[in-house]
Amino acid sequence: MGTAAPPARAGRASPPPADGASRSGHGRRENAALFAAALLVAVGGLIYELILGTAASYLIGDSVLSFSLAMGITLFGMGIGSLLVNRVRRDPAVVFAVNEIVLGLVGGNSVLALYAAFGLTDIHWWVFGAISLTIGVLIGAEIPLLVRTFQRFGRASSAELVSKVLALDYFGALAASLIFPLVLLPQLGLMRGAYLVGALNVLVAMVVLIQVGTPRRVLVAGVAAAVALTGLFLGADRLERSIDTRTYGDPVVYYEQTAYQRIVLTQYGQDLRLYLNGQLQFSSLDEARYHETLSASAMTSVQDPARVLILGGGDGLLAREVLRYPGLERLTLVDIDPRMTELSRTNRLLRESNNDSLSDPRVEVVNQDAFAFTAEAGRRGQGGPGRQGYDVVLIDLVDPSNERLAKLYSVEFYRQVERLLSDDGVMVTQATSSFFSPRAFSTVDSTVAAAQPGRSTYPFSINVPSFGEWGFVLSTRRPDLLLTGPLPQGLVHQDRELLRFIMLDHPVGTTPMPASTLLRPRIVEVYNDDMRQWRYT
Repeated sequence: MGTAAPPARAGRASPPPADGASRSGHGRRENAALFAAALLVAVGGLIYELILGTAASYLIGDSVLSFSLAMGITLFGMGIGSLLVNRVRRDPAVVFAVNEIVLGLVGGNSVLALYAAFGLTDIHWWVFGAISLTIGVLIGAEIPLLVRTFQRFGRASSAELVSKVLALDYFGALAASLIFPLVLLPQLGLMRGAYLVGALNVLVAMVVLIQVGTPRRVLVAGVAAAVALTGLFLGADRLERSIDTRTYGDPVVYYEQTAYQRIVLTQYGQDLRLYLNGQLQFSSLDEARYHETLSASAMTSVQDPARVLILGGGDGLLAREVLRYPGLERLTLVDIDPRMTELSRTNRLLRESNNDSLSDPRVEVVNQDAFAFTAEAGRRGQGGPGRQGYDVVLIDLVDPSNERLAKLYSVEFYRQVERLLSDDGVMVTQATSSFFSPRAFSTVDSTVAAAQPGRSTYPFSINVPSFGEWGFVLSTRRPDLLLTGPLPQGLVHQDRELLRFIMLDHPVGTTPMPASTLLRPRIVEVYNDDMRQWRYT
């Protein structure tokens, strides 16, 4: 009795090969290529979200807002992209490849567009939202198109297939979360990293196009996109410098993206400026006002200060001031970024500014997170009553604009610092601007007081023209020793009369504020609220 031939599978592009082994081998190659594509697009998709959030946080300083918007808008776009796939009537493999080419071009240029928008226009938030939404739509279309492409090659859609594709998507997310902070950002930086991921999207498109055969114009478009992204990758540093020159106003003489921050040096005439993640750290025209005040307020409030700890201050300028005091025996400087401290040792412009302070034999540089250093030093029993602790601890860290920095302005941190001080030791921390961020300044004072209840705190400020009125908080067990020690030779701004005026005769008033802790980092919210009126007007 005859049997009917089995029905052909719907959507089959061509008759199966006559030889079963060939058909099986060809199918395995197709499946391997598509599963590899699923893994690669998952890696690229999450990295784009991380790039968008990081770029925005660099540019505006508020990491919670930046990452929340980047993730939220992108995920919203992914939902739209997934729905739009239902309207696709063309070959899903070709549409997937075109989607990847467009995603590569948009995502690859995302950082360039954001930098240009934030630096040169007033519509940066609209640009950020449009780019995040577009990338989200393109990412959202990837998985549904891949599933339909599997059907195009003869695999029926099933729960098993979808679960495998989604598993690869989640595995790719883990890979991306490790690759971005550990490899991509420190080795390539944001802009070149974005172009590399864009090229990855185009590579995935080309692999799929080769598998399916495609109209020549689509293949040519893919090749053109790959060439363009390669050229932009090679020229990314020049593009960044060009935009930064306009953003910073002065010529950029040094630019580097490290594992921790973006370091930029600008120079115009005699004015050398250092920026970290876009935030001004000093101007050589007036930095002495800041660094002399921070060092002198503490060094003159301790009898014979011999051992000093600086937390932050990787540019070496504060160390320069501390080294002026003849009784100094040992200075430990803790800065998280080894590239910053190495640059301060080797860059001619920085060496001239810091008088080669980090090469002084009395200076020990430790490249470690300040919170971890103070915690470990406390566990080792360094400092405290009955032990040889630091006579002075100077805290010269960047402003608390995000949660990563909030721990360095917390009760727990200042408590750890107190354990490292000698019996009569003094701590002074920079405390943001008493004019531009008065509530944050008050929060630092309240937090120090809460962390060190047995000590007296003294909030004060000095005018630094490039920054405005800048605040500090000093804590001591011996108020009777305040400003009793001698000032060193070579100061260009600070003297005893001015110190007494700003610290004792006319101290800055503060408003009682809740202390900031690790679990409730109020300092970030307060600081960004204070600064928002100045940023967006």
